[in-house]
Amino acid sequence: MNYDLIGILTYVCGLLLWFPVWQLLIGLNMLTRIKLLNIAFYGTIFVCIINIGLACFAVIPAYDTELTIYAYVEQNATTVAGLALAIAVFVVIEFKEVGLLLKGSYANKFLSLLLWSFLFSVIGCLPLYWMPPIKGWLTALRHIKTIPFTYSLFILAAAIIIFISELKERKIEKDSENH
Repeated sequence: MNYDLIGILTYVCGLLLWFPVWQLLIGLNMLTRIKLLNIAFYGTIFVCIINIGLACFAVIPAYDTELTIYAYVEQNATTVAGLALAIAVFVVIEFKEVGLLLKGSYANKFLSLLLWSFLFSVIGCLPLYWMPPIKGWLTALRHIKTIPFTYSLFILAAAIIIFISELKERKIEKDSENH
């Protein structure tokens, strides 16, 4: 099996799957409504393209080296999962006030995106539990794990952008009512 090719194919598939994932979770039409969402949308595309290029030149490291790389990748996924969960818990605890700030679909979209970010970061950890001790597999699984981790980062960014955008709109509406 060509483990170097798996990295390239993984990032190409991740790039192609990003479009339906974004459409289902956020909607392509939101890119025109909230311009800052372009950062999250194109950020994932940029990361996938960079990883495709890097995967073209990647070599499979020694098994012990790959295990240490996994510890680093696992720590990053745990941080994103914890951050998404902490934001969600904070928002739920403070929902009465946040509910006044975020109304309707934006509040639901924000909380939904936090949940999806958390789920993608947790899903990214799953391959660790079935990795075989065969040379090349750890590298392939690290590439596979990178896709849900990347999705989780940029979905979390999209949630925060939607939240900030809605707060800004509410402030503008409130200021115009006062004048």
